[in-house]
Order: sequence, then C-alpha cells, then structure tokens
Amino acid sequence: MPSETDKSIKNKLARGQAASQLDVTEKHLAHILYGVSEDKKYTKFEIPKRSGGTRLIKAPIAALKNIQSTLSEKLYAHIEAIEKKENKPFVSFAFRKSASIIDNAKRHKNRRWVLNLDLQDFFPSFNFGRVRGFFIKDKDFKYSEEIATILAQIACHEGTLPQGGPCSPVISELIARILDMRMLGLAKKYKLTYTRYADDITFSTNQREFPAAIAQQHDSSAIWKIGKALRQRITDSGFVINEAKTRMSFRNGRQMVTGLVVNKKVNIADSYYRQARAMCYFLFQNGFYYYKNYAKGPSKLTRLNPLEGRLGHIYNVKEKVDRRVLRDKRDKPSAMRKLYRDFLFYKYFLAWNKPLIITEGKTDLIHLKEAVRHLPAFQPEFGKQEDGKFIHALSYFNYEGKIAHEVLRLYGGGTGNLKNILFDYRDFLHDKSDKYKHKPMNFPVIIFLDNDSGLKKFASTVEEVTKNIKAVPKVSFSIDSEDNFYHIMDNLYVVKTPGKDSYIEKFYDEEIIKMKIDGKTFCPDNKNEKAEGTGGFDNKKHYGKTKFAKEVIQAQANKIDFSGFKPLLERIGQVIQDYAKKT
Repeated sequence: MPSETDKSIKNKLARGQAASQLDVTEKHLAHILYGVSEDKKYTKFEIPKRSGGTRLIKAPIAALKNIQSTLSEKLYAHIEAIEKKENKPFVSFAFRKSASIIDNAKRHKNRRWVLNLDLQDFFPSFNFGRVRGFFIKDKDFKYSEEIATILAQIACHEGTLPQGGPCSPVISELIARILDMRMLGLAKKYKLTYTRYADDITFSTNQREFPAAIAQQHDSSAIWKIGKALRQRITDSGFVINEAKTRMSFRNGRQMVTGLVVNKKVNIADSYYRQARAMCYFLFQNGFYYYKNYAKGPSKLTRLNPLEGRLGHIYNVKEKVDRRVLRDKRDKPSAMRKLYRDFLFYKYFLAWNKPLIITEGKTDLIHLKEAVRHLPAFQPEFGKQEDGKFIHALSYFNYEGKIAHEVLRLYGGGTGNLKNILFDYRDFLHDKSDKYKHKPMNFPVIIFLDNDSGLKKFASTVEEVTKNIKAVPKVSFSIDSEDNFYHIMDNLYVVKTPGKDSYIEKFYDEEIIKMKIDGKTFCPDNKNEKAEGTGGFDNKKHYGKTKFAKEVIQAQANKIDFSGFKPLLERIGQVIQDYAKKT
C-alpha cells in the first residue's frame, strides 16, 4: 500500500503535468483548486426555461474560467482528431462551431415518423466520479488516477458538471459518446435515423410502422411509451429519460426537431414568427411588449434582449434555409430580414441608453476608446475606472462578429454603406412616420467620419436627403467646411476629424506612425490589405490599419500619448451638449 509520502509525490507530479498542459504554473493551479473555497469559485444565477421553471447557471470566476477554457479547447481538438480518424458523420450536434440545430433537424426532414425524447438533468448526471472514471478508463485517455482527479476537480462543482462552465459541454459530449454508439446500433438494427442535440434525442423513419422496441403507442391513446430495448440502453449508459417530454409526430401533423419544423423542409414554425412580429409591432407603438413566460404566463417587458434573442434565432434559421446568394438576399430582403432591421433600428437609433458613435472604419473605435481611457480630461463624462475596469459612458458600434451591421446594411462600415442610415431615418421616421410611435431618442447617434476624399459622396447624400424632408433643414458640409459637428435630423449627427485630408491615425505622434512591425511600416491606404499594390499599399513593405490598431495602439496603449485626440473628443462632447439642449 502506497505511503502518504508516495501519494503526495504522485499528486504533485500530476499537478505539474496538468499545469503544463493547461498553460499555467503549478502554484497557480494549486491555488485555484485548493486555495479558493468552493463557495467563491462560482457565481450562481437562474434563467427561465422555455418549458417553465428556471435553470441554474454557475459562472466560474475569471481565473478558473481561463483554466477551464484551455481544457475545453484541448478536449475539442481531441474530439476532432477522433472523428477525423473514424471518418464517420457525427450524430451529436450541440456545442460545436461547425454544427447547429439546423444541421440536426435536417437529418429528420420529410419523414413518416419523428420521435423526440429528452434526457433528465443532463449536466447534473455527470457527477465527479463519472468524470474522473471516464478519464481513467476511456481508451483514448487512460490517465493516471491523480491526473484524472485533477481534471475532475477543475471541471466539477459541488459534485457535478456545472451548467455554465466552459468545459462542461465538451466533457459531456465525450462521456455521451458511449450513448451515441448504443443509439446508433439500435438505429441501424431498426432502420432509423438517430441524432442527439445535448439532452434532446431524435429518431425518425419512413417505415410504415414504427419499431415497438424503440417506442409504441400506449393502448388506444395518443400517448407513446419508450420501448424496452431503447430504455435499457439509455439506462445502461447512465442516463434517465424525462418521460414528460417524450413525443411522437406523424407526417400529417406538425413535426418538430430541436424547435424547428421538419415536415417538408427545415424552418421556423409560422406561429413562432407571427408572435415575434406582433411583439415588435407592440414595442414600436408602445415601448413595451408581452413575452410569454411558460411558467407564469405573459410578462410585460421593456428589456429588448429576450425579443432580440428570438428575432436573432428566427433570422439565423431563415437565412440558412434561404438558398439565394447574399447579393440577392440584400437586394430583395425577406420579410424576416426587414423585420429584424426594423427592430435593430429601434434598438440602436431610438432606444439606446448611451450616446452611440458609429465609425467609418472597423478599427476607429479602438482609437477612440483608448483615447478616452487615457485622457483624464474626458473622465468621468466619457467613462471612468471602476473596480479595476474602465467603464465607458459612450457606446461604440462594433462591426466585429455582429449580425447587426449586415442587417442594418452597414456591411462592415465605409461611407458608401453608412449612407443607409440616412435613408432609414428618412424612410422610418419621416416618410413612414407611423412605423414608430414610441421614439424615446434620449441620446444622440454620432456618425464619425474621416475628413478625406471619401467624404464627398456621403456629404452629397446628406444634402439630398435633408433637402427633400419638409420638417428638416437642409444640411451641407464638405471636406473644406470647418464646423465642429453637423446636426442632420432627429438625434442623428455627423462629426468629422479636424483638418482637411485628415483621418483618425493622423492624431498620433510621428514616432507612433513610423513604428515598424516585422520590418514593415504602417500604410493607411489599405482598402485591401491583402492585395499587393492597392492604392500604394505593398504587403511586402507595409502593414495596415487593423494591425496598427491592435498591435501598436491596443497593445502599447499605456505608453502612447493620446493628447492629439483632444480636439476630436471635444467635438463629440459638443454634440452631446447640443442634443441635451434640444431635448
């Protein structure tokens, strides 16, 4: 029998190996695992479940979250390697970047029978012993007991995988692979299609009779019971069936898989879309809407997040099933794309809770935010330090990874696309003045532009649009005009960079502009940074705006003098003051 000293040495060696693989020091890992009390490792909160009741979410503290995220990345890489080696189509579609509920539902479209069943308490079913035992016994891991224990300690909280932990999904997927193998065996035997989306299992077939070993109708009622063979394999895999959520659908009724209709093609249920449309109409007219809470009934809401989540889901599904090329989708938008645009216009331009700055370029917001953060003269009006974090009092429209810029037709920025904001203000608030009866507009929307040659077409559009709206004075400006700001209409303003032929990067000292990266110099004339020779940009000699903003400004912000931005930020402050007077 190993002595306590032997165990201690083994545990220390295991911590060292685990820490090395997780890119942290052994001391840091030991502190997180044993130096922080269990009640302080997570923040707990509840979110409503669509089916009623609430779901407990446990969010780990930052230090633990970072370790769990690293573990998650490595385990996902392991899954990809396994699947590549096996060269088989996967049947589990949750928690993957390359898959979605749409991919899951597609496997079951246009079938005679569709059986849905749910696994009860999915994440809590993966207890500490089960997680630890998996890493010891699984043929692809076979870790020592000490390392398996450490991995289970990292992943589990209060004895189970917490819903909200970054590595909980991937570990649940790894352990559930044995369930998938057993389900596939049954599916093959009884000529069925099988998929799983987390705890949601689906079987489908075009056979005349559904196999009784999988499910059968209870007496003469419409209730279906899980068959003995299926039940046994689920139980043997360590799971429990949620009997209340078992449902069978035939092709003459509405067939649903992970919330999507699959009768003929994969799509959103018409009733779900109609509800979202009605909610938007009520919001635009009254400033609130009714959201169905399955436990408590309809709730009166002014918060936009629940409705935006619903619209985003519908948009995502309908865009994926719409097989038209992107250009056609933009030129002839679907009813859903129009509805989502109406909502996003309301959210950003009418109901936003801070002054909103929309920049011409994707990286401009980096320069503005860093300037605000490093110039005390504009604090706390534009932002302030709180608990070690800078909290911005201004909001900056972010083009990165957001659907909003696509739906609002901003398409990544540029003056040519920003003109669409002008058209929407004209169409929605003046030509169709009944679209939004509720128009709080408590804060200004500021379009921030470089004062260079790209300004001309935008300025001419401003003049044309304002000239044709009776209730709005005509607005004119050019590259030579010197006003600090321009009030276009309603809460919409334009601010140019000070000085003729100026752009935002010009407000840094020369030594910053000339800073080299990998022997290359900064060239702002990079409309296509990947195309050599475009507009004077040579990718063998130059780097562009994105690299300059992220690797020079963001990375070295504490060493940079931002005083050149004072005139520019003063203009933004003047807009805020001007709009406050008008309202």
